[in-house]
Amino acid sequence: MKKFKSRREFLKLGMLAASTTAIAVTSKKSYAKAPENVDNEILYRETEHFKKYYETLK
Repeated sequence: MKKFKSRREFLKLGMLAASTTAIAVTSKKSYAKAPENVDNEILYRETEHFKKYYETLK
């Protein structure tokens, strides 16, 4: 048996380890933070245009 691996086998193992590490690092699940104070936030102003649009929905 060989005591040492050839240079080609060493580089193959290095590339395998690097790609495995890259996949492990980038595959973490990420979660969005919950928005704060959304309940009291005004998302639009009630303009004449909105009032006309609401009337067409009735």
